[in-house]
Amino acid sequence: MTSGAIDSDAKAWAASLAARLRLIQSGFEADEPVTREGFLTEEIERALKPLPPSRRPTCLNALEDEFPAWEPELPETAPAHEPSLDELVKLLQKLGPTLSDETRGRIALELIASKVIPESAKPAPSGQYEDFWKRFGRSGATPPSTERSLRLLALLSEFFVALDQLAWTLWRNVGAKSAYRKEFEFQKISGPYVAGDAEVSSDQMRQTVERTRKLVAALLGAPSRGAADFASAHSAAFAPESIEVSARQEKRALESLDAASWRLYKERFKNAGAALQVENAIQLAVGRAAEDLIGGRAR
Repeated sequence: MTSGAIDSDAKAWAASLAARLRLIQSGFEADEPVTREGFLTEEIERALKPLPPSRRPTCLNALEDEFPAWEPELPETAPAHEPSLDELVKLLQKLGPTLSDETRGRIALELIASKVIPESAKPAPSGQYEDFWKRFGRSGATPPSTERSLRLLALLSEFFVALDQLAWTLWRNVGAKSAYRKEFEFQKISGPYVAGDAEVSSDQMRQTVERTRKLVAALLGAPSRGAADFASAHSAAFAPESIEVSARQEKRALESLDAASWRLYKERFKNAGAALQVENAIQLAVGRAAEDLIGGRAR
């Protein structure tokens, strides 16, 4: 390795260590100087430990350049104290309130990059939080409460699964001949999606929810439109005036208009007036109205 490469590595080492030392200095500013110096010394010793003895002078010179007014007395051979996991956690907890949001975010990203915490803990960009809060009638870019968000997600998922099953069960009866069908089971793909499975995309989830949303909206709007269609057709077939018009054209020789009208009424009732026939006609009208609403077809 050339001298220039050694100097470059030493500067990088010193810059990284200096950032950690300044973080400790600010975090323990209110503590006794002895306590603060102890933490600083331990941090420097820990950084020196993995370095070969031949590199330590160069790295320490680079560190002095980061602190031109500071000339610490650094033991070279003193054994370094390796803090326990609990000590590190307590240190972070103590430093946390003194750090800015930007600094905390940077620390979180560094911990994720070093695999100390899982990738799933990576904070979302602030723009995503702003878009998230708009759906709740609020503004801001702060992360929501994780615990309460999970509770709300569980409640909404439970509600949607029940609604999804009910809507598609009704549609199997009302729209038995329709080509509009469910593509994916929400309950089967939502779990892997929330767990981060790359096999389930956001577009796939969005399309699954959108198909159910359209169906629910159509089923809510179809009864009134279907009822109007059925009433119009039923009235046209069974209204006295309609029957009389048809009877005049179909009455037999020497048959009175009243007799012809009554005969025609009985024929129409036999073909379309019984309870089961009326029920089927209403269901068919509702199914057609729902398909029109799903397809966005206006009347």
